[in-house]
Amino acid sequence: PLGGSVPIPAVPEHRSDRKELFLTAALLVAAIVAGASTVMPWRDYGQRFGNTAVETGWNGLGDSIGRGWVVMAIAVLIALSGVLIAAGRARAGRILAALSGSALVLASILEWGLGAGDSRSGPGIGLWVDLAVGVFVIVIVGALGPVED
Repeated sequence: PLGGSVPIPAVPEHRSDRKELFLTAALLVAAIVAGASTVMPWRDYGQRFGNTAVETGWNGLGDSIGRGWVVMAIAVLIALSGVLIAAGRARAGRILAALSGSALVLASILEWGLGAGDSRSGPGIGLWVDLAVGVFVIVIVGALGPVED
């Protein structure tokens, strides 16, 4: 009213999506690696059965069917959590990723401890990869998640 100028409205600063994009890419890579671990050896029989004993997530010892489908289902959930984060549903995606990572760690531990029966075998590279990917997913979601929602 006294001839001054109209105040300039404050423009809200757009938040960078760099962290969410990196988290989405990391979850996609983790899902692919977890899925690929089902074709790796899951048990280390050493010299007990010779060098011919190979057990993967799909083929158990003695031509039995393995439990690789459980790890594949968890890998799909990890990839889905990345899609949720990319679609703007960051909270739901982070929760699903943390639960899926925990399930992958738990599945690899249970497969090592209970899936071997009385064969006295150690974990193979596939179970170690599953364990590492599960821990990686939990850590990356915690490290790159926002402080507040």
